[in-house]
Amino acid sequence: MNRAAENRTPLPVPAAAARGGAWEREVVDFYIHLAQAFSLPKSVGAIFGVLFASPRPLSLDDIVERLSISKGSASAGLKLLQRVGAVQPTYEPGDRRTRYLPEMSIRRLLTGLLQETLTPHLRRGAEQLESLAPLLEEFPPEERKVLAARLRALNTWQSKAKRLLPFVLGFLGRPLRRAKAVDDDGRGP
Repeated sequence: MNRAAENRTPLPVPAAAARGGAWEREVVDFYIHLAQAFSLPKSVGAIFGVLFASPRPLSLDDIVERLSISKGSASAGLKLLQRVGAVQPTYEPGDRRTRYLPEMSIRRLLTGLLQETLTPHLRRGAEQLESLAPLLEEFPPEERKVLAARLRALNTWQSKAKRLLPFVLGFLGRPLRRAKAVDDDGRGP
């Protein structure tokens, strides 16, 4: 057995997954690890993975059954995945249930994930850094000098990260959310 196989997260094997068998388990496992790399819950990766592995759109109930997770967890995961643009709802004639399809564009996935995970941290980080400067007054002058230099370094890192994010998003080919209104065709990027 190779090292990658040893480090895999064990997953339940519900009866419904028998159709996809090893394919579904491997794809779900892949996306669990990818979600963790973005500090997202395992269930979010598992939900995206099961949608990706399925040749047809899946409903909330399908996802719950295939992953053996609660409806609440599946619902919360789907909402997050919709918010970042990783899944799209779809409807079938004669069926009232919403079914979901995975986003197949890597640029849309990465853009949504970066905006969901990195942008809030940058915003909150700026606020935290502002509150640090007055706290330096509590230190003796020599220590204050060292810590003030470190605070300047943090502010520089923060500034560079904020300037880099639009370039990364631009490289991925999608305008920032604030520029989205420029799209005239209504389809989005």
